[in-house]
Amino acid sequence: MIAIGIYAGMFAVGRHGAANGLDGFDQSAARFTVTCLLLAPLAIGRAKGIMERLGLLRVLVIMSLQGAVYSVVFLSGLNYAPAIYGAALVPGLQPFVVVFLGLFVLGERVEALNIVAFLICLFGCVLMILGSDPAAVENQLLGFTRFGASALMWGSYTFLLRSWTIEPLDALVVVGVSSGIVFLPPYFAFCGLEALEAPLIAISLQFVYQGLLVGILAALFFALAVKRMGSTEVAALTPSMPAMATIIALLWLNEVPSTPQWLGIGLISAGLVLSKIRGFAPRAKA
Repeated sequence: MIAIGIYAGMFAVGRHGAANGLDGFDQSAARFTVTCLLLAPLAIGRAKGIMERLGLLRVLVIMSLQGAVYSVVFLSGLNYAPAIYGAALVPGLQPFVVVFLGLFVLGERVEALNIVAFLICLFGCVLMILGSDPAAVENQLLGFTRFGASALMWGSYTFLLRSWTIEPLDALVVVGVSSGIVFLPPYFAFCGLEALEAPLIAISLQFVYQGLLVGILAALFFALAVKRMGSTEVAALTPSMPAMATIIALLWLNEVPSTPQWLGIGLISAGLVLSKIRGFAPRAKA
């Protein structure tokens, strides 16, 4: 729940950064600068063991799904669409990515209730899109596609944490350090220090929230939760995130959802709750 609470605030923080001239690359650079610096001693001590336990291919997959690529895709969406869209679409679709991966990869059985819950969430997402401002819908569609891709990547990462039995500290190092080492040199080579021209408060917020809270604390607690509870159970703990993130965006950014959008948020939350009834985790085939 600590991780989910931090992730709920991430939508508004990312949107605030976008409003102050920081795009997805800039915000990701702030995040991985902090994680690389703070986690460097941990990375040095675990690097050899991580490569032995996971291998290069798995390291690259994890880096892509939850590292800098994910960060840029997700945060770039907030340059085009309000935080409330990301708050609804990403946590609204992510749990079902885990379920359907379990179905198609592990042969787990999906209960009818999960299918109904998914359709309710999907209808809620459609209402969110239909309730958007017609004048801005073209740009917002760019945000929607990025949020959908983010949900796919985050769900796949959650699924693989369980399937590959990745240790939480290993995941933290791969996501927070290895990904940053690959991302930061080309970023600074092409963009330099242009991001520092943004307001000091906006930059500081990105360093603290994206780097320390999202990049380290939430990432570690999320991986610990998956290890102890399982990926589908953790994914099912997200019903509160759309509402939490929407309220934060409403109070801080003054992003007021339209009536269809409120209804969509309600349906997404209801679908996520419904997916938890009778046990969210699919049962394996006999």
